Amino acid sequence: MVAGAIGLGVAFSGRSIAGLLTYVEEVVVAASGHFYAPGLVYGFMAAFVMPFSAYQGWGQATAPLLVSLLRFAIVLAGGWMLQQHAPRPEWLYYLVAGSTVIGALTLGIVFAFRPPNRRVLMLSG
Repeated sequence: MVAGAIGLGVAFSGRSIAGLLTYVEEVVVAASGHFYAPGLVYGFMAAFVMPFSAYQGWGQATAPLLVSLLRFAIVLAGGWMLQQHAPRPEWLYYLVAGSTVIGALTLGIVFAFRPPNRRVLMLSG
């Protein structure tokens, strides 16, 4: 919830933030798009990191790894297609943001239906 609120703040103040760094209008437009698209999905990024950390804490990183590879494949294939047909940077921002949403939803569903084994491994020593 907090990450979502911060993300909305970043998304809607991106032009102001970019305006602090440069006066070149093309750069301000590109930077504000960069703040806007990912800012809208900060909440999903937090929802992705929580089960990701839980899986790793329980020593089972396979599900987060596979979901991260899915996100990578989406960005790789989608980015290649966008560059072939419509090379606009703001579309790449939305592609990465969309892959974040897909990754968060996928890992959340996997976590809900197949949570990590909560057995504590005892280390001998």
